Amino acid sequence: MKKFLVLITLVACTERKMETSLPPEEFDVKYKNTPNAILLDVRTEAEVKEGALPHAQNMVYDDSFGDKVGSLSKEIPVFVYCAAGKRSAKAAEILKEKGFKEVYQLKGGLDAWKEAKLPL
Repeated sequence: MKKFLVLITLVACTERKMETSLPPEEFDVKYKNTPNAILLDVRTEAEVKEGALPHAQNMVYDDSFGDKVGSLSKEIPVFVYCAAGKRSAKAAEILKEKGFKEVYQLKGGLDAWKEAKLPL
């Protein structure tokens, strides 16, 4: 019985999708060291015009966000951010629910990024 429970636990852990909230410095390093990763800015177009991270793809978080992410590969790591972290946390949860294997969210959003004095 013990071996059976251990086996179930191992399978459950390996099947779990990855979602991680990272502080700005860790998010930056992880993104730069992840080949072919997608950087997803879920802010509005007006917010993006005020400044964004280099190479970010804008996909506004709204009621249709879950449908929009269908165009992305679930096998490629996704790094997601917004202004303060609330929308990107919700977007990361949707990505996870849709079957994306690696999802990293910028903790504190672009506000935290700026506070850390990282470049835009």
